[in-house]
Amino acid sequence: MSSESRAALKARRQRGPIDARVLFGGLAGVIVAAFALAILLTSSDPKEAGTGLVVETADVSLSGDPLPAYSAEGSDRALGQELPSIKGQDFTGRRVSITDDGRPKVVVFLAHWCPHCQAEVPVLQQWFDSGATHGDLDVYSIVTATDPAKPNYPPSDWLGAEGWTARVLLDDESSSAATFAGVTSYPFFVFVDAEGRVQQRAAGELPVAAIEAGIAKITEPN
Repeated sequence: MSSESRAALKARRQRGPIDARVLFGGLAGVIVAAFALAILLTSSDPKEAGTGLVVETADVSLSGDPLPAYSAEGSDRALGQELPSIKGQDFTGRRVSITDDGRPKVVVFLAHWCPHCQAEVPVLQQWFDSGATHGDLDVYSIVTATDPAKPNYPPSDWLGAEGWTARVLLDDESSSAATFAGVTSYPFFVFVDAEGRVQQRAAGELPVAAIEAGIAKITEPN
């Protein structure tokens, strides 16, 4: 046996056998790390739990017939029509759907740069906080016309600072949802009954009394 081989054999004998506890401990660490990675990948699905990253616009899915453009002059041609289905996400990627689900709803379109929206949001939030809203009514806010070059950007910071509690659905960069709903100015309200039909639309700042009158049309029996 060469001197090199004898030296290698001596070195192995000095190290001794591999400690089983070290081996199994290493394997256990690998298994735990793989399990943790699997949980992370599963829970990070933006369609279910949100991404945790804040976005200001997002793709929307629209179905149904678009509503005619709103005009304050004359009767509203959208009255009695079904509200189109609008599906998308909120600021953190959680799925939000505004559909014909058998519940009356108010949908308000907001633009971050609009001074009338900035005045209306705290009025609405105070009303929400008062508990005066109906338990069988859903309120959605669609954040639209978002533009980084305009004031009061980003809308996520604005609504967060206002303590906004209504569900948020983000419009896309082309304001497709607003166009589909016939929005012509902001804020814009759509009152929808339990059958999914538009009973009233209104543009501009509304006092709480006017909002409650619109809600009465969609929640009280005729």
